[in-house]
Amino acid sequence: MNQKLLILLIVVTAFASFLAGYLLTSKDAGRSALEEQRGLLIDRFDGIAGGATPTPLPAGLLKAADESALGLTSALGENAVLFYHADSGYVSKLDLETRAGTLISKTSLPGLTDILWSPDKNRVITVTQKRTGPAYTFFDYHTREFGDLGRNIGSEDSGSEIQISDFNGRNSRTLLKTRLENVRLFWPRENMLAFTASDYDQTSQSFYALSPEGELMELASGAENLSAQWSHDGSRVIFSQREGDRYVLGLYDTAAKKTLVLPLGARASDCAWSLDGTKIYCSIQTSGETSIVLISLLDNQTTVLFSGLAIVPEDIFLSHLENFLVMTNFADKSIWAVKLAP
Repeated sequence: MNQKLLILLIVVTAFASFLAGYLLTSKDAGRSALEEQRGLLIDRFDGIAGGATPTPLPAGLLKAADESALGLTSALGENAVLFYHADSGYVSKLDLETRAGTLISKTSLPGLTDILWSPDKNRVITVTQKRTGPAYTFFDYHTREFGDLGRNIGSEDSGSEIQISDFNGRNSRTLLKTRLENVRLFWPRENMLAFTASDYDQTSQSFYALSPEGELMELASGAENLSAQWSHDGSRVIFSQREGDRYVLGLYDTAAKKTLVLPLGARASDCAWSLDGTKIYCSIQTSGETSIVLISLLDNQTTVLFSGLAIVPEDIFLSHLENFLVMTNFADKSIWAVKLAP
């Protein structure tokens, strides 16, 4: 996006939970640790092999790694994931087919909370917890540029606004000033931003689209437990809200400006889009067990792929080659995957 990433400078009470993450150590850690980490990543993971046994598994649920993961994301062009170790800040790559792990950085990152990756995995915005509060930092693997984005994100004292800027925080401009809280921001495509936020009464949420010129459009309002997931091309979004004792899942098409109710009661945050936008995979909790359900958008039909999975999944996404549905277990943040039948 013209070498820019959105710097999520939302100055609201609960926004720190969205951005999250820190690839870098603090400034006091020095440039050497940053360059070591960058070199290891750009060298395509020529690191220390982990102790995993390369044994391919049949279709079904597998525990891919015991470690508590932060910033779990797909590795481009592979059935593999990248993640940070929650206890140390080390970085690993994990092959989902063989469960072979490669430790690609042993740089200790104290206070690491989570990671926000760029789509090409070459840049990150991160947060470390300091005595004075969260510290937001950026890092570019190719240019080795890094720096501080400030500490006022999430502060109540500076007002509330959404800004857009270069990745390094320069050339910023304000798109929207608002007093909305609990903002979660999306950039589904270059000419549109979107966000969910709590309503002023704090009992419901609304869903908005925002043009780079600051034009605001409300997509949904007064929703309970609202969540959203955008398709990879940014043309459609699924969003869910709670109605009574169930969730209603809808699909909004930004070109047609129409909403379709999908035939599955699921939270959008528990779903993942296929790359071509024709399928959606969702996890459903029933009586303490998890089922994986496929929604075909070609005919609006559902198929139960797996049932009886004894974990509570979160952070669900497809591997880049779409052979695995990846997730973390809510209880301990360990990494799990469902191998999909060919």
